[in-house]
Parts: sequence; C-alpha cells; structure tokens
Amino acid sequence: MIASKKHIVIVCANFHPMKHIAAFRMNAFVKYFDKQHFDITVIASNESAPEGRDSFEGADVYYIGGSKWIKIRKQYQGMPKWKHHLYSLNNKLIRFFSKSDFPGWINKIDNQLESIHKEKNIDFLLTTFFPIDTHIAGLHFKENHSNTIWIADMRDEMSMNVLIDKKEKAYYVEMEQKIGRLVDIVTSVSEPILDGFKVNMGNSRIKYLEIRNGFDHELKASVNFNSIFTFTYAGTFYGKRKPDTFFAALTELKKEKKLPNELKIQFVGTHENFTIPNEFKEQCVFLESVANERAIEILLQSDCNLMVHPPSEAKGIFTGKLFDYLSVRKPILALLDKDDVAAKLIEECRAGINCDFYDVSEIKSAILQLIHLWETKQTLNYDEDRIKLLHRRDQVKKLENQLLEF
Repeated sequence: MIASKKHIVIVCANFHPMKHIAAFRMNAFVKYFDKQHFDITVIASNESAPEGRDSFEGADVYYIGGSKWIKIRKQYQGMPKWKHHLYSLNNKLIRFFSKSDFPGWINKIDNQLESIHKEKNIDFLLTTFFPIDTHIAGLHFKENHSNTIWIADMRDEMSMNVLIDKKEKAYYVEMEQKIGRLVDIVTSVSEPILDGFKVNMGNSRIKYLEIRNGFDHELKASVNFNSIFTFTYAGTFYGKRKPDTFFAALTELKKEKKLPNELKIQFVGTHENFTIPNEFKEQCVFLESVANERAIEILLQSDCNLMVHPPSEAKGIFTGKLFDYLSVRKPILALLDKDDVAAKLIEECRAGINCDFYDVSEIKSAILQLIHLWETKQTLNYDEDRIKLLHRRDQVKKLENQLLEF
C-alpha cells in the first residue's frame, strides 16, 4: 500500500453481489473512488453475501452478521398465513426492543472497525442509512477517534419519512441530532432531502453534498423506431403507484380514434396487480425480471419509456429507474408531481414530457405528441452534457473532490 494514500472505510447493509439500488449506490463509491488516492475497505452485512472476507473492485470486504437467532424474518408472496403472522410478530418485537433490523450487528461492526483501524489508520468513515445501525457504529467510532472524517450518507429520509409512525419519527429525530453533533459531511440523493437534514441537524460546521444515484453504464445511442409504437415500463406497481390514468388516457384516445391501429405496452419485472382495460389486454406484454444490463437494452429499443411516480408529501424522490431512463435517451412519458425534482430533471435534460399524475387530458396530449415523433421519425433534442453528468462516476467524483480537500 502507498503510505500517502488515504484510507476510506464504508459501512453498509447492502453491497455487492446484492441486486438492490442501495447496493448499487455503495458499489459505485468503491468502484469510482480513485485508487491512486484511496485505499478502500468495506464492512457489509451477511444479507449481501455469506460471512467472511472477500474483495470487490480492489477493496477489502468484510461480510459480518448480527445474531443468528434473533433477527428480522423476510416475508414473501404466497407464504402461509400463519407463517406471515408469526414473522410479522417477530419483526415487530425485534424493532420495538432493539430499534434495529440487525440485532447484535453494531457490536460486531464496532469491533471490526477497531481491528481495521489498528492495522491501517481510518482517515474517512462512510456510513449509510438505511438501516440506522451503520450510523450508530459511526457515532461510536467518531466518539473515540475524533481525527477521522465521518461521512453520513442518507439514501433515505430518516425522520422526514412520511410513512413512519410518531414513535419511530421521534427516535430518528433524536438520532439526527446526535449524528449532527459529530458528523463532518452529510450526503443525500437530492437537495430537498438535504435541506431537511440541514434543519434537523442544525450544525453550520457540517458540509452537505447532493450525491445522486445516477446510472452505471456507458451511454448508448439508438435511433430505432419500432414498426409498432412501443411503450415500456420497468419496475413494480404498489400503493398509489398504478398506471390507471395512463390507461384512462389510452381508452379515451381509442374511442376518439386517435391511436395507431396497433400498440405494444411492455412491462419489465412487473406484477400484474392493476387493472388493464379489455381493449388493451392483448397489447400488453409482461417480461420477467432481468439483470440491469438487459433492462437497459429493452429501454433502449422502446419508442417511449413510461414513468409512473405519484405525488406524495415527501419531496426530493427521483426514483431509481429515472436515471436509467435518461441514460438511453428515449422519450419519457412521466406521470408525476410536476413541482418535484424528477420533473425538473426531465425538463432540464429535455428528455420527455411531464404530466400531472392525475390529469388524463394532459396525458392524452403527451401521448399524441410522442406518437407524432414516432410517426415522423424525430428524436428529442436531449441535453447530452447534462445527461452524461448523471453517471455514478461523476456523482462519486463530487464526494471525492471534497475528501481531497481534507
């Protein structure tokens, strides 16, 4: 190891080879930190891989777990009701008494951090939420090693999450204040979420950085136009996130005889848990979940990529797929909150049409505009330079530049 290199330790629950957006974010930090300047060590949970030591992109990785017996039990579709209720009770009790998804994990992280620090001084410690366990370990280490620069990465909103109850919110408020007293840098995925932490932590000494999630492949270009106009949606539907207004718009356009004779609407990795009007059932195609690389190829071959992102009290949520949608430079039909960050980014990138999630008339107009582009074989005037900066490599560079100032 080069003596002048700085040593970064990353503590996270989700990491390679797990296929999850939280893991992809941490993978990118390891992948794109400049190895000429940094040595990197990762402590990840055994949810990602079996316990033991491994390597990834030139980094040492320690996979460690919490208690083998007292742990959160994963639930899945189709499991027996008795088992579902038993697991639910188990999980509620664990979260009530331990406030952790990984009971016993924090002590093991603490010990591993001290062991790593003795072997090679930890210059920077990056912990990421969710879960809170990683930040608690960060607190413990910072209390004993004040010279280490601590970065608290906030992929999720903590106390600002509108879906949590009052008790959990109060706990997270308390934790935000504790973190704010010791942390050096706070990163998050969007400016509105960062603004919330600035208020909650109330420490002018902290540096705040927006590090978006981004995409992690090289830009491709495709000017294909399918013989049948093809919509593509990648992902799942749940809660209010349903394509009801999209199909309502299509139904009205069909009645008005404004649609092409044929359409193709393909869903990638989507459960059929929503209503499809009878007149469009034969035109809908459901593809199984595929690796991210294959999903990118499917989006690249589409005529229009559909984004369904209902408004909520929470602001600053881009959704993970948006960056992949932008990267392939195919028109986006976005049903969303037009006053939030996702709409602003689509507009800045000149990458599609934003529609109020509930405005069927506006969605109809957008569909007709996109079909016209297809019929006349026109492409949008994408802001290529802005889209390129959404690569995870460029997002990680923001934090790297900040660390190099210390």
